[in-house]
Amino acid sequence: MFKWTNIVVLVATLLLAVGCVAGENGGEQSGGSKYGTLQLGEEQIPINFAQTSDSEDMLLVVLSPLTDQSHLTTNAIIGVKSALLGKELDVEYLYCNDDYIVVYEDPQCYYAPFRPLKSGKITMRKGDDSVGVDVDVVLFDGTPLRYKNEALPIN
Repeated sequence: MFKWTNIVVLVATLLLAVGCVAGENGGEQSGGSKYGTLQLGEEQIPINFAQTSDSEDMLLVVLSPLTDQSHLTTNAIIGVKSALLGKELDVEYLYCNDDYIVVYEDPQCYYAPFRPLKSGKITMRKGDDSVGVDVDVVLFDGTPLRYKNEALPIN
């Protein structure tokens, strides 16, 4: 049994170490902040990647401090139902996953889309060539998440 335990610990350690190594193709965080700063709890996260996705039903924005879109191991996804664009939305009176989506993921934590937010407001606007996002919410465990940018490019 002792040998198997050592092997399992060694394999887990190697997998963890490999998962923490930055990719060669730009998966690292750049020094500046191209699209503002996302606040998660006390942490200020510079946003260097932003992508929008617009369908008939929902406008989604993907935000990340990483620059390589193929390795977005840290990201936030914020979305609002298309019919609710341009309005300040109080999440206490909306349906999670139907009216809004807020997801945050990094190698150490994951806030899933099926967990309703405790409180806060979300506003998303869509212009001809940009998207405005204003999020000031409290996640299910009491962690605040804030982000504001009025000029994210439409991809």
